[in-house]
Formats: sequence, structure tokens, C-alpha cells
Amino acid sequence: MNPMLRAALLGYAHVSAILLLTVFISAQTAVLNAAQHAPGDALLRRLLRLDVWLWGSFAAVAATGAAHVFLGLRAWQSFAFDALLWGKLALFATMLAMAVAASRTLRRWQRRAATPFADAAELKAQRRWLMWQAHLMVVLPLLGMLLAHGY
Repeated sequence: MNPMLRAALLGYAHVSAILLLTVFISAQTAVLNAAQHAPGDALLRRLLRLDVWLWGSFAAVAATGAAHVFLGLRAWQSFAFDALLWGKLALFATMLAMAVAASRTLRRWQRRAATPFADAAELKAQRRWLMWQAHLMVVLPLLGMLLAHGY
């Protein structure tokens, strides 16, 4: 395969995975907003299902990013000392840590087996946590574009 085409396809796959991550963080935030008005078992099941998809999209971002580094045009060694890549990885790791905390909260609500599964303060805190992830994620494509253009 033409190296330029391969690099373009890897970049496309990575950006698509980031957009997928955006979709599932946004969907969880929207469902949490609805749960503030009428928390019920159906909304909790939806949140848990979205959480599985969210982790799948995190995996897709990591896999496509690794493929871009190791199979792209530049040798992976050129990335080894690039502060932008390490900044991007640190930001991604922070988002992962935040997602672990959010997933644990969802599992705790599931074990609680009460209706409503959470009070308004817990729902608001969980939504705020997701919003922080979404706001951190906005920086990822910027760092990626700077990295791709040799800064």
C-alpha cells in the first residue's frame, strides 16, 4: 500500500475513534441530565450500556493512535522524545482515570438496587465529572494536529 495513503487512512481512523469517544461521553452526559428529572432502572441500564461503548471507544482511540505511531510515515523513534505526544498521552491517561471513577460510580449505583438509583447531588457530580472529561478531550485533536504538522 502507498505509504501516504496508509498514513491518511490511519489518521482518518484515529480521528474517527476520537469522534466516537465524543459521542459516548456526550450521550452519557445527556442521559444523566434526563436522570436528574426521573431516575429509573431504564436510565441506569442505558448508562451502563453506554459505559461499555465508552470503554470500547477508549480502546479504539488507543489502538488507532498506536497504529498511527508505529505504522505511519514517521518512524516511531521520532515520536519518542516529542513532548506533544507525551502531553497527548498524559491527557488521555487523565481521561482514562476519570472514566474509571465514573464507571465505579455506575457500578455502585447498580449494586444499590434502589429506585431512584441516585439522588440529585450524585447525578450532578457524575455529570460534572463527565463534562470535565469532555472538556479535556477538546485539547487532544489540537495536540494531534500540532504533532502531525511537525511542531
